Amino acid sequence: MKLNQIQVEQRLLPKMADDGRHLLRQTPLARESVGYPIVLPDEQLTIFIYSWVDAYGKAGSLCCLYGPAVGKEGHILEFEDGIAVAQDMDFDDWRVGGLHLRQSMTLETADFTYSGKRVGVEARFEAMHPAYLYGGHRDGCPAVVADDRFEQSGMVSGSVTLDGRRIPFHIAAHRDHSWGSRDWPAIQHWRWFEGQAGPDFSIHFYEIHSAGLVHLRGYIYNNGKMSEITSVDFKYESDLDLTQKSFEAIVRDSEGRVVKVRGQVFAHFAFPVRADTIMNETGVTVEFDGIAGAGWLEMCWPKSYVDYMAQRRA
Repeated sequence: MKLNQIQVEQRLLPKMADDGRHLLRQTPLARESVGYPIVLPDEQLTIFIYSWVDAYGKAGSLCCLYGPAVGKEGHILEFEDGIAVAQDMDFDDWRVGGLHLRQSMTLETADFTYSGKRVGVEARFEAMHPAYLYGGHRDGCPAVVADDRFEQSGMVSGSVTLDGRRIPFHIAAHRDHSWGSRDWPAIQHWRWFEGQAGPDFSIHFYEIHSAGLVHLRGYIYNNGKMSEITSVDFKYESDLDLTQKSFEAIVRDSEGRVVKVRGQVFAHFAFPVRADTIMNETGVTVEFDGIAGAGWLEMCWPKSYVDYMAQRRA
């Protein structure tokens, strides 16, 4: 189905210009980032392509592979940071470190390659539904995470090379794009999920806990209609250190649709975003009302809280 044929409220749609780079306030927390998570359950592998730039024109990029397919070490993380980029370099031809990203600037497609020491990725992303803008929510985008951001699922075709072994893929996946300030110490907890079951179904939710308030954003896309979610009933099982192992969620949207989501973690990586923050990234196999799919569940905690809970539960 063509993107312009999909039913969606106009307030939820970003501007075409949001596919490109934004003017950031010159503050220490200001940054812009783009991410492409790809989950390959059949290969027992997850891939994360990510790039960022701050308000002063210093940029970085990374490629992270994790899961049983990587072997005993569990993950490979290759990255470069602090690279000066021109103010007029945009995401239609973004070259930072080993990453070359070419977004269409129409919120429809993207081509990217990553060339590292042990890993390589080449892929094309084609959107399956319009991008969902957090700022379209009646309360806007939560200020602790960004000025604004969008999320979008699509079909991704390409290959990943791991220590000389080439693995082709053609699978539903996801991307996000965020700009503004992220105030990490102000965030008490979050859970971010994206998942798909083929080219015609996807769900995203982001629940952020800050200052005693809970901010929920996200959507259900199904049967040619994308609608904003209104609630998520979530429960999960974890290790002693709160690393998620499995989860269940009941997701409801503004159209009255209800989807039961069940996920089982097969790959985990603790992303070292900050010394005081734990970001548990997990690739998951998922069932949406019993229909098989795949997804990514990220849970964020203050490190001091994780340490305390691990000791307490032990």
